[in-house]
Amino acid sequence: MRGRPLVVEWSESADTIQAMYERERNGHRRARLQALWLLRSGASIGEAGRAVGVDYRTVQRWVSWYRQGGLDAVLMRTPGYAAPGRPSRLSEPQIADLVGRSRSGQFRTVSEAVSWTSQTFGVSYTYTGMYALLGRRGAEQTVHQAARSDAMEE
Repeated sequence: MRGRPLVVEWSESADTIQAMYERERNGHRRARLQALWLLRSGASIGEAGRAVGVDYRTVQRWVSWYRQGGLDAVLMRTPGYAAPGRPSRLSEPQIADLVGRSRSGQFRTVSEAVSWTSQTFGVSYTYTGMYALLGRRGAEQTVHQAARSDAMEE
């Protein structure tokens, strides 16, 4: 073993961390729990990093977070944890109107929805942004179905 020995005041046993690791379904948190479990079981930082597939510096950062706030501090720093994201450019009633029109077949393509949104609400979306918005609301399939049904009729 090279370097300084790992000194951490563990508040959980290796068995407790292992049980949490085995129950965890989120991949980011699962990797962190596995690394901490290996460290708690006596592995070096480098060994834990190789086992999890991350650089040893990443494991050092996780250990630093653990020292600051325990497992909660490590697990809360995963992508998507309490991150609401950017507010929508459209209000909820505007989105409902857009989705309703999409579902009724008014838009044959996502580009038509982008143009309509720009003309009606004065809000510009990229094709990708509109596709994602419609997809989150379950309406992007209706746009494609409308385009397919028109193509079949021709």
